Amino acid sequence: MRNPVGHLCRLALGPVLLAILMLCGGCQTSTKSLFTVSGPGWHVQEGQAIWRPRRGFPELGGDIVMASDADGRCFIEFAKSPMSLVCAHTTRTNWLIQFPAGNMSFTGHRKPPTRFAWLYLHAALAGEPLPKSLHFKTKPDGGWRLENPRSGETLEGFLAP
Repeated sequence: MRNPVGHLCRLALGPVLLAILMLCGGCQTSTKSLFTVSGPGWHVQEGQAIWRPRRGFPELGGDIVMASDADGRCFIEFAKSPMSLVCAHTTRTNWLIQFPAGNMSFTGHRKPPTRFAWLYLHAALAGEPLPKSLHFKTKPDGGWRLENPRSGETLEGFLAP
C-alpha cells in the first residue's frame, strides 16, 4: 500500500527545489544600498506606473521615482502610498532589488537577471540594448511598456522629464 503523505512530499519536492533555485540562483540576499542618491549631478523623474509581477497576478498602480547620474547609477522606487513596493539600484557592475513589503532583497554583480524587469527600466528608457527576453516600446502619448513575455511581468507608465 502506498503512503499518501510520502507520495505528496515526493511530488512537491521537485517544484519546491526549482522555486528555491530560481529565486536564489545567481544572487544573494542583502538589505544594504549600493549608493546614496544625493549631491549634484542627479537627474530625477517622477510619474505613474502599473506593474504586474507575473502572469495571472493583479496589476498594481502607483507612483514611480527614478534618479540617475552620469556615472551609470540609477535608483528606482515604485510605491503605493504609504508603502514602497519595489526599490531597484543599478550601477555599471552591480545591482540590488528590494521588496520592502515582503522583506526580501536580492543583489548581484554583472548583468541583472531578467526576472526583475525593474532592473532594466532605466536602460530601456535610455535606448540601450536589452536582453532578448525583454520587450520595450514607447507609446505615442509619451508612455512606455517593458515586458517579459516568458514570465508575464509588465511595467507600463510614464515619467515627467
